[in-house]
Amino acid sequence: MNRIVPALVAAPALALALAAPAHAAEAAQTGENGYILRVHGLTTGETREVTLVCAPVAAGTHPRAAEACEAIAEAGSLAAVEGRERPCTFVYDPVVAVAYGTEDYREEFSNECVLLSEKGAVFDF
Repeated sequence: MNRIVPALVAAPALALALAAPAHAAEAAQTGENGYILRVHGLTTGETREVTLVCAPVAAGTHPRAAEACEAIAEAGSLAAVEGRERPCTFVYDPVVAVAYGTEDYREEFSNECVLLSEKGAVFDF
């Protein structure tokens, strides 16, 4: 029994240790001025992902790459990006916005409308 307990305790720590290099490898794919962007629905379990490269020109799989890069450049960082206010319902259907790359970012929003209202084109994919 003593042999099993340390293995069970070590497993979560090992999983965390392995996750960090995976994110670093993903971020390296986008280069110095790029991101891997994800939106994960906490209720639905659905995840969407795109790449966004902002230099030397806007590129990647993001459908609004130029607008997203412009918003990040104007704000100075992805965390500081502000979208345009728009009316949203009070329906609680949480989503998590995540970015890896030039800057790491994670924030939870009460629903997709609030995410788009606060982060604009950056997470509009």
